[in-house]
Amino acid sequence: MKKNMKKITAMGLTAAMLLSLTACGGSNGETASADAEQTSFKIFAGISALSPDNSEKPLVKQLNEAMGVTIEWNCVSGDTLTEKKNLILNAGNDLPDALMAASMTDSELITGGESGLLIPLEDYINEETMPNLMKIVEKRPEMLASCTMPDGHIYGLPGISEMGFEYEDGNTYYIGAIPQFTAINTDWLEAVNMEMPTTVDELHDVLKAFKDNDVNGNGDPTDEIPMSFIFPEKNGAWCAGMSTFFAPFGCTDYQMDHRAIENGEVYYQAASEEYKNAIAYYHDWFEEGLIDIEVFSQDSSQYIAKGNGEDARLGVFVWWEIPEVVGAERAESYEYLPILDGPDGTHHVNLNEMGTTGHDTFSVTKACKNPELLLKWVDQRYDPIISMQCIYGPIGTYWAEEPDENGCYSMRELEANETAGELKSKSEWLGPSEQLADDYGTYYYLEDRAQERLDDLNNFWFEYVDSTEYYPSVVYTAEEIEVINDKLSDIKAMTEEKTAHWLTEGGIEDEWEQYLADLDSMGLQDVIGAWQAAYDRYQEALAD
Repeated sequence: MKKNMKKITAMGLTAAMLLSLTACGGSNGETASADAEQTSFKIFAGISALSPDNSEKPLVKQLNEAMGVTIEWNCVSGDTLTEKKNLILNAGNDLPDALMAASMTDSELITGGESGLLIPLEDYINEETMPNLMKIVEKRPEMLASCTMPDGHIYGLPGISEMGFEYEDGNTYYIGAIPQFTAINTDWLEAVNMEMPTTVDELHDVLKAFKDNDVNGNGDPTDEIPMSFIFPEKNGAWCAGMSTFFAPFGCTDYQMDHRAIENGEVYYQAASEEYKNAIAYYHDWFEEGLIDIEVFSQDSSQYIAKGNGEDARLGVFVWWEIPEVVGAERAESYEYLPILDGPDGTHHVNLNEMGTTGHDTFSVTKACKNPELLLKWVDQRYDPIISMQCIYGPIGTYWAEEPDENGCYSMRELEANETAGELKSKSEWLGPSEQLADDYGTYYYLEDRAQERLDDLNNFWFEYVDSTEYYPSVVYTAEEIEVINDKLSDIKAMTEEKTAHWLTEGGIEDEWEQYLADLDSMGLQDVIGAWQAAYDRYQEALAD
C-alpha cells in the first residue's frame, strides 16, 4: 500500500475541508471568559515513572521565564494516571487549566468538547499565538486534520514524530511497524549444544533444554527462565508482548485493540483461527514450565530486573532492543531470535499501525482564563531544539553540551552501567512536540538506539514481513467513538481474561465457539463496523 506523501497531504487537506476546519468559536457558541492578567496556571500532567516532578526540570523553568508564567503542577505516573484523569473529567469542577501528557482518548476529547469542559483551540493556532506550530503545519498540513474532531473543533494539540526508513519496495515505514523483537541467549544455546531455532517446534526443544540444565552455570538448575514476556501489554510495555510468537500460526497481533486489516477489510485478530491455534499451542509450553509464570503479573521494571540480575536468567525474551533488558555487557550473549516457521512450515507477519501524528497530549479546560498566554507558552515546545530536549532531555544532561561542526547535537557519552532508555526516562518532559524527518542532521542526530532499531527493521525483521498493509490514523465520528467507547473495553477485557485462562489452563478448542458468540453479543461487529467506516472514509479522501 503506497504511502505517497503528496496523496497523504491531499487527504489531510480534503479531510480538513470535510471537517470544516475554520476559525470557530466555542463548541456551543461559548468561550471561556478571558482574563489577560492570568499568568499562573494549574496543569495536570503525566510523567514517566523515573521522572522528577515537572516543577524540578530546568527546561520547564526556562520556558516559564521566557513567557513570564508560573505553573502549579499536578504530576502523575503509572497506573494512577487514568484514574486521576477520570476524576478530573467526571467532576467538572475544581479543574486545572490544562491536561498535559494525560493520554486523552478521542472519546474524552469529544465528550469534553461537547460539554464545554474543554475549549476549542483552533482560534489560537495562528502565526501570532503559535508561530512554531504554524511552521510545522506549513510543512505538514495534514497535522490539523488529524487532530480535528468530527464537530470541526480541535480539543487536543497535535504532535508529530517521524522516525522511518525507506525499504527496498520504495515505501517509507515507521519505527513502530514491528514493535516486539524476540531475543535468545546464544551462550545458553552453546551450553546445550543446539543451533539457532528456525521453527517453533525447534524453539520448544531449545527452551526445554534451557529449563532442564544449569545453563547459567551458577549451580542452581532451577533459576533459569526459558521464556518471558508481558501479557497483556498494558501491564507494562507495548514492546514486551508475545505477538511475534504468533507469526508461526499466521498473524502478529501487535495492535493493542487487536485491530488489523487485510485486503481493505478490518477484523479483530483475537477472533481469528490463527489466534486460537497460537494460544492452543503455547498452552502446552505453560504446562511444561517453559514460560515464565509471572508473565501476567510483572510490570516492565520487574521484567527488566530479571534480565539485569547478578546471574543471567532469561533464555528468550521480548523487547525492542537487547541491552535495556539485560544490560550492555550481558547483551553480547544475546542475538535476535528470527521469525519462526509454524507446524505447517510457514509464517505470517502483518504490521502494526504506524501513525506519525497524535493529539492527546495537551488540552485546555474552561477553567483557563487566559488560554492565549498558555498556548503561547506551550508553543515553545514546537521549536525543534526545545522539542529535542522535551523528548529526550536537556542539553548537557542527555545531549552533549555543544553541537558539532555541523551545528547538530549528539547524545552525550553514557556512564558506566547507564542505559540510554533509563537516561531518557529520567530526563524527558512529556507533552506535545515535533520530530520531523528533516530535523535529523539539521538540529540533532537521531538517537543511536532509534537508528539501530530502524536498521534492525530494515535489514533483519522486514525480511520476514509478507503483508505491509496496515490500519492508518483515522478520524472517527462522534457516533463511532460512542460505539467503540461503549463496547471495546469490555470486549478486550474478556479477550485478555480468556487468553490468560487458555494459556494457563487450556480448553480453548472447547470454548472457542462460545467465546466468538460472546464477543458478538458484546457488540464486536458494531466496533468492527465503526473501524471499517472510518477506514473507508480515509480511503475515499486519499483517492481525492
